[in-house]
Amino acid sequence: MLCSPALGDTLLFSAVLQDIRTHFSRTNSDKIEIIHFCTNQNIAAAELIPGANRRVLIDLTRLRETIGRFRAERLDVLLDFSSWQRLTAFYSMMAGARFTVGFRTKGQHRGRGYDLSVVHRSDRHEVDNFRALLQGVGIATEAEPMVALPALSNEPLPDARDIVIFHLWASGIRSWLREWPEDRWIELAGRLAGPDSLFVITGAPSDVERIELFLSRMAAANLPAVPFVGRDGFISLSHLLRRSRVAVSVNTGVMHLAAVLGTPTVSINGPNRNGRWGPLGARAVGVEAPGQDCGYLHLGFDFDGKATDCMERITVDMVLRAVNEVVGK
Repeated sequence: MLCSPALGDTLLFSAVLQDIRTHFSRTNSDKIEIIHFCTNQNIAAAELIPGANRRVLIDLTRLRETIGRFRAERLDVLLDFSSWQRLTAFYSMMAGARFTVGFRTKGQHRGRGYDLSVVHRSDRHEVDNFRALLQGVGIATEAEPMVALPALSNEPLPDARDIVIFHLWASGIRSWLREWPEDRWIELAGRLAGPDSLFVITGAPSDVERIELFLSRMAAANLPAVPFVGRDGFISLSHLLRRSRVAVSVNTGVMHLAAVLGTPTVSINGPNRNGRWGPLGARAVGVEAPGQDCGYLHLGFDFDGKATDCMERITVDMVLRAVNEVVGK
């Protein structure tokens, strides 16, 4: 099995990984080995999702080496859950598997390389696209995305009693078009603050400078806040999310992680749409930008000619109502 290297996609993929494991556990699981091919970008997330017998690390930029790693496994079936990358379709063709399955995505010219191709659609959630691919080979789908956390000897911020997670920054192409104005984060924090509240500002190592600047703005508003950049993959962050009153995030991988963990989660969506990329979880809500010209992202890079002010249309009141909704569940 192969999926997109993005954190969010990998977490959504966990649902079909469970379905495959369940399918073979009912038949001849002792004769089946499920291999998850991972990259450096998603190996930390892959380590949190159960179901595979082994994970094999590949580097998509190293052509000969990667083809060799695929072929060394002598695969019977290769399922490629990446949706737009032509390079992964090429690797699927070259992997030497007896049978390959992947997506036929409009405009990406990648479907002909598979023995069986399944239409990748823009009118359903990505997890339902994954399920459709699995259903194409006759495997029933019923599992929801999940993670399995290892125990942690030292909990992060052990003395914090009321943790509110803010994740301000997106990643990828034109990421700023998926980010909410910082002054609204400050206003939201002021309206959420209680006597024991601690705002934890999460981000990637590349976000450290922006985190520090935002912390200075929080301090100027007398709002207690600390940075958190995980140094052990997503394990410490996951434990912190589980202890949080709420996690408010732009639409990115950390948002999906919080939702899958069962943390009360609010996703601030502008170019994204709930029905396509929204959070999945019993206590998760996505706030959408008003206007029919927003919520247009399908593959994650299709911004050209589209509205650029979608995030600015989302008010603090809209996000606060969503917070109250999920916290009350």
